[in-house]
Amino acid sequence: MTSQLDSPSPPVQRLRARYSKKNDARFIGHLDVSRFWERVFRRVDLPIAYSHGFNPQARLQFASALPVGIEGENELVDVWLLERIDPAVWLYRLQGALPPGFALHDLIELPLKSPAMQSSLRYAVYKVLLRSDISQHELRDRVQSLLSKSAILRPHQKKHDKTYDLRPLVDSLDVQTENGTVVLEMKLRAGQEGNARASEVLDELGLDDRQFTISRLNLLFDDPVIDAAG
Repeated sequence: MTSQLDSPSPPVQRLRARYSKKNDARFIGHLDVSRFWERVFRRVDLPIAYSHGFNPQARLQFASALPVGIEGENELVDVWLLERIDPAVWLYRLQGALPPGFALHDLIELPLKSPAMQSSLRYAVYKVLLRSDISQHELRDRVQSLLSKSAILRPHQKKHDKTYDLRPLVDSLDVQTENGTVVLEMKLRAGQEGNARASEVLDELGLDDRQFTISRLNLLFDDPVIDAAG
């Protein structure tokens, strides 16, 4: 069973893979992650569909790019196929083809015409483990100070002469302890209606990247079909 780079046949099946990307794999950028999954699918002869034209691209769709340096617990990618397969059988094959740092948790079938994940993505949930001597009480004070602000102006990532308001993109911040370690859980806006960068929230809290590790725990959608599939 092989994929076809220039087949005129339309896709006949759409699958959603739920996977994690941890440890050293967190330093792989999004474009390389896309190439990585294409290579994995081809390695096991999954009959993936490709776009047409001068530079055919594998028919893959990610829910949201994961920033470099952040681990992902429940990342999502859709793949379109030229032939129907049994997802349960191929889940096992794909799991055996993954290198350290990646794990495949689920592989399920979706209707071909299901909405794009990006159109329904609304929030991302992050877990931050603190590697500093900041106390739970001090971090809670900083969190309360941030949440009490009516606006938090930050430099725009691409338009350096402009600013944007981070505050409406922060839905909730919760400080806990886990095995003696201070933990911050963040629910931030994500998707087409606005994206909050976890690193910028932590910067507003007075923390630098030497003081924490970040994991993206979940992506939340306003489409029940996507939530159920994810």
